[in-house]
Amino acid sequence: MNVSRSASGRQNGRLLDESEPALQARYQLNDIFCGMWLCHTIVALAKLKVFDLIDESGVSAESIACKLGLDARMLYRALRAVAANGILEETSFRTFKPGAVSTLLRSDHRESWRGMALMWGHTVSTRSWEQFAEVLRDGRSGVTHAYGKTLYEQLHVEPEAMQAFSAAMISNSAQTAKAIAAAFPFENFSTVLDLAGGVGTMLEGILQVHPHLFGGILEIPDLQDAAEQAMASAGLSKRAVFISGDFIQRVPADFDVYLVKNSMWNWNDADCLSIIHCVRSAIGGANGKRFVIIEYIIDAENKSWTTLYDMQIANLPGGRARTQSEYQELLRNGGFELERVARAQDQTLLIAKPV
Repeated sequence: MNVSRSASGRQNGRLLDESEPALQARYQLNDIFCGMWLCHTIVALAKLKVFDLIDESGVSAESIACKLGLDARMLYRALRAVAANGILEETSFRTFKPGAVSTLLRSDHRESWRGMALMWGHTVSTRSWEQFAEVLRDGRSGVTHAYGKTLYEQLHVEPEAMQAFSAAMISNSAQTAKAIAAAFPFENFSTVLDLAGGVGTMLEGILQVHPHLFGGILEIPDLQDAAEQAMASAGLSKRAVFISGDFIQRVPADFDVYLVKNSMWNWNDADCLSIIHCVRSAIGGANGKRFVIIEYIIDAENKSWTTLYDMQIANLPGGRARTQSEYQELLRNGGFELERVARAQDQTLLIAKPV
């Protein structure tokens, strides 16, 4: 939400009164709830690919509505709302130009976050959040309360949901891959394995930056075709291999660097420790190899949003976001020592060496 203040005792067109602290609190709550409605509006526009039709020349709501078969008056109201909050620019009556955020919600953007919007707005997510009071009662995920299944079990019976969640994982790696490639000294290694690497979005970014590397993706068999097609499209078929497997059960040896990004937080401590033990077993006595956990790590600087990711992770897969010290303890129990910490955009890299 855009927040504007002035010395006149007004905030976003509302009168302020320092003698009534409850008034400011009410305004704050109002803005929080408005943020939820803004999110729903953005998700609907992204789902309908409205942002795909808005370019620098300026496009009218009526023109978009005609092309997509939408109600022009309702569409204008939605576009006006997102423009008022900095997502678009309203240049003249009912005419709009893109902004940085709306551009990132286009389906054809290489680093698109449309997939993330579709995931957060999917009924698997929204129905699960309706159960959050029950999550607070017993600690089980909202998905379990809503569907009687784990998240991954539910995704397997809902192909549309699986597609939305897969697209979200691509969204979450497309932009950060090159930053991760720069944050870790891959030039000192020859091979890298991405654990639970999806269709290889992060691996592709790393291999593009470091042409000497050979990479692997460890994933469930369902993603093999998509991953191999993605590597072929990127011209990386000869430098990447897909390995079917479950990293809680076994991790293949013969790689120099083992990466896991935004996946450990999906699992409880016992499962995380199983993953770490599998990586440690794969490394064996090769002390020059490294294990890198890439996550949103909760710390004093980022806790305003990482703790909210913790709520989302608790509600969907039933896992948890962690602090650096919590991961450090897991690594120690799994036979690793935290060597150093690096940053890549909003991600934290915990670089561990075997002991």
